[in-house]
Amino acid sequence: MKPIIAVLCPMPMEFEAVRKAFGKFGEPLETVFEEQKIDFENLDIILARSGVGKTLAAAKTQKLIQMYEPDHIFVCGVAGAIAPELNVFDVVVPNRIVHGDIRFGDVYNPTDVTESGLDLFQGKPSFSASAFLPERLNAPYQSGTLATIDSFAEEKEKILLEEKFNAVCIDMESAAVIQIATLWNIPVTVIRAISDNRHHTEGDFETNAPKACDIAAQALLTLLKKI
Repeated sequence: MKPIIAVLCPMPMEFEAVRKAFGKFGEPLETVFEEQKIDFENLDIILARSGVGKTLAAAKTQKLIQMYEPDHIFVCGVAGAIAPELNVFDVVVPNRIVHGDIRFGDVYNPTDVTESGLDLFQGKPSFSASAFLPERLNAPYQSGTLATIDSFAEEKEKILLEEKFNAVCIDMESAAVIQIATLWNIPVTVIRAISDNRHHTEGDFETNAPKACDIAAQALLTLLKKI
């Protein structure tokens, strides 16, 4: 039996870039928040769109796990840079992922796991006390900490994420995906191409995101061959 690989793309442009990279239409599985089954070399790919944000990403991840029982989950799309050395269109495959905007009073809990929830995660290979740990698959791309937050970050938020977590980039879904996958002991690999640099404006994102989506999709094909 071929391995089942779920590929999760939050935005329509990310989903379409990955579908285009495969060079074929898949078998439609779902029309609302699309899902397609695609044969790729020795893998069965379930390509899915989640919608933007943690809640939709977590819900879609849970659905994919229960319906298709994937052996590995990929998140593919774009991210905003925090590290000044990251340039637009660089690819980051993080080795550490945190919830960047979870607080309890003035205290940050990087993974959003409270004391009462630790027993769900302790001992699982993708969990540490300070982060969730994705699988890089020896990726030939930049690494570092990705912080998932609920909105575009202004400079003051970027400074805080840099100071608290040494974050190099931000997105709005990956921490939720890997948190759900960790409960099921399913490895996750996150691929994010930089769509806007440290001093971005929203206009930069709109201009750069389509090309960044295509670059992330090509990186996905590279890493799928390592499964």
